[in-house]
Amino acid sequence: MKKLFFLPFLLILISPIKTSAGFPEGEEGYDLKKIEESFRLPCDEIGKDECIARAFGVGACTWIFGLNKGKESDEALRIADSVLIALMKGNNLDINSVFKKDGSIKEVIQKEAINRINFCKDATKLAIPKLIKKLPEGIELDDEKIENLASVFPLQYLSMFEQMKKNNLDLNPPISKPRY
Repeated sequence: MKKLFFLPFLLILISPIKTSAGFPEGEEGYDLKKIEESFRLPCDEIGKDECIARAFGVGACTWIFGLNKGKESDEALRIADSVLIALMKGNNLDINSVFKKDGSIKEVIQKEAINRINFCKDATKLAIPKLIKKLPEGIELDDEKIENLASVFPLQYLSMFEQMKKNNLDLNPPISKPRY
């Protein structure tokens, strides 16, 4: 009788199941308004800096997942930025609060964002060849280089925001399209 009790659980474990991480994506892409209105981070419990770090993690991983789904880097990044903006707006987070006076990201945010971005490190390794289009002649993208590039990806992702801040670009643009 005990064997029959565990049979449904065993079948569930060995059956092929399609799972996905992240936000539900329909035929028209992400519903940014729904993300903005529905996806709530526990900012009151963990603090604004932690929430922003988590949002950066979602943004970076959304870019990576887009690349791995076959999107071009620019398109995947544009979608990831829209998701990040929707998360920030929906959780009443100000992107400008991320930065110190010199335009660099606060250490506490950077440290936690790197940790969060590394949640998708395996997916990042798969995306590295799609990000690195050209290498100098004679240099091959082997497993060691992919590992090293995946390790520095979080810093590179965050440095894009620092460069925008230091170049005085508007980091709070309106969401131009409701869906991607």
